[in-house]
Amino acid sequence: MIFKRLIVGPLGTNCYIFGSDITREIIIIDPGDDTTTIINTIENLNAEPVAVLLTHGHFDHSMRIGKILRSYKIPLMYNKKEYESGIYTQKEANKWLKEGDNLKVGDILINILETPGHSPGGLCFYSKDVKEFNGQTIDGILFSGDLIFRRSVGRSDLRGGSQHLLFESIKHKIMYNPELTDNFLLCPGHMGLSTIGEERASNFFKQFFL
Repeated sequence: MIFKRLIVGPLGTNCYIFGSDITREIIIIDPGDDTTTIINTIENLNAEPVAVLLTHGHFDHSMRIGKILRSYKIPLMYNKKEYESGIYTQKEANKWLKEGDNLKVGDILINILETPGHSPGGLCFYSKDVKEFNGQTIDGILFSGDLIFRRSVGRSDLRGGSQHLLFESIKHKIMYNPELTDNFLLCPGHMGLSTIGEERASNFFKQFFL
């Protein structure tokens, strides 16, 4: 696995570079700022970007999309509900993503979940093809955007947000999703990494989604 977490922009957004260490193909998730750092990291990895994916369209996750797309001539992918709601209208997707879609990045299959609550078109991405991280065995990896963080959850008071939908998304799409186990690495849109099991045990809001 190729995996880099870059903390970009004034709000400390996590931009992820993720993909196959066999084919060197990678996706760029939420390139919110610091384009030079993102591009330099990709070049140092000798990796080949194949797409930009957005978990959602808030500016701190999407601000530098244009330069990335121009640099690599790759498609932009996100949920059409984010565009239709007016949350992100700067650029239409080259491919709209919806629940049940999947993407192949080298030998890694990435699955798409629709997870509204923080924003109308929020998405999470997960793969069961990653079995090791930093020397530890894992069952897979989940990119949760601003839905759930380490010991916290995303805001629901912004335009298009819904606290009810936020907790429903966490509950049904993550915590009670038979595809996802406690031993999945959780990669949120802000703050540090966690696991689904750690959030089941220690998240301050767990009473609302367990």
